[in-house]
Amino acid sequence: LFGLEKIDSGKIHINGRRVTISSPEKAIGLGLGYLTRDRKDGLINPMSVVSNITLASLKRISQLGLLKHRKEWRVGEKYVNELRVHPPDLARKLIYLSGGNQQKVALSKWLCSGSKILIFDEPTRGIDVGTKAEIFQLFNQLTKEGVGILMISSELPEILAMADRIFAMRRGTVTAEYRRGETTQEKLLKSAS
Repeated sequence: LFGLEKIDSGKIHINGRRVTISSPEKAIGLGLGYLTRDRKDGLINPMSVVSNITLASLKRISQLGLLKHRKEWRVGEKYVNELRVHPPDLARKLIYLSGGNQQKVALSKWLCSGSKILIFDEPTRGIDVGTKAEIFQLFNQLTKEGVGILMISSELPEILAMADRIFAMRRGTVTAEYRRGETTQEKLLKSAS
């Protein structure tokens, strides 16, 4: 979906238009963002918080190929405050943040890029309960603002609580589709096994 691997079969439509996504750059250009299962794959630990937040938005905060540092810091500040990244230090190296705060920075990166469709692969893996609640609150806010969220998760209670539509899959094939409130953990497990 994000252009990281070649598509074997199927079609992708965005806003009713068929699209081909051959690379992550193309996906970003189409308004997609992808929060990887392992946040280390989507962030650069030796870099600062602000550099990670603006990583997917460099064209928007640059002029004639030169990074506009004031704009970068204003944008970074906005997301650090909105997502309550702690400590709120834009210059801090990402490696010194907790897992939950690193996840908030990863989310900020895609919010900053203006993504209208967000793919979240195991978005709450390895984070504390409080941060999970904050992330789910953010998901609800984003959907109210018209952002589409595709959440890939092995946490069935989270799926049942958050998803409007649920697809069970087995070996890359959809085996069942449910609407919110139409299924249980047991039915989902059976559909996926």
